[in-house]
Amino acid sequence: MGILQKKMVCGIAFVNKMKYYVYKNILNGRYSKMKVQIEVGKGIQCDGIEIMFGDSISFVVEAYGEIDRYEDNYYFYESSLLVHVDSNNCIDEIEIRNDEEHSHVVMLNGTNIFSEMKDVVIELIVRLNQSPVEDELGTYEAKRIGLAYSFSMTDEKIEEMISEAKEEGTYEEMKEEIEADIKRAKYLQTISIRKTK
Repeated sequence: MGILQKKMVCGIAFVNKMKYYVYKNILNGRYSKMKVQIEVGKGIQCDGIEIMFGDSISFVVEAYGEIDRYEDNYYFYESSLLVHVDSNNCIDEIEIRNDEEHSHVVMLNGTNIFSEMKDVVIELIVRLNQSPVEDELGTYEAKRIGLAYSFSMTDEKIEEMISEAKEEGTYEEMKEEIEADIKRAKYLQTISIRKTK
């Protein structure tokens, strides 16, 4: 077998290995979008799999396959889904992160909160919480229903960014980036689901 033939065989083997890796990860949900139903105070259903507070993380790991892990945090769906565990390896908090395309479907009380604008999401959660949510530097907390959520930037931060760019004379060259930041800030960035007390 000549050098060129060997390179072709190695190349084909590499391509087949990569196809297998991608296919395996698609099956494990790492390259697909999530469909999540939030069950306030209890946990979530993600693509038909229940992830409930108090359950062992081992069940979730077994169901999803490959994961990334850092200390007490388990990451799934390319880090869009974070599951935190307590000292007994039982689930005690779940966080879901939006992506640029808003491809994940995250349902709360019949509304896909990752595709709705900021005002709609805040109004829905305030209504479900039956009291105003606490706002601390762009992170909102609805303690009664165990939800915490954030947007990428506050309105104040956006105004500050625009005025700084204008003062520095860089607004026109940064306009596209600024507009992308403004658009991103209109949608939910993360939502955490916690046990209610």
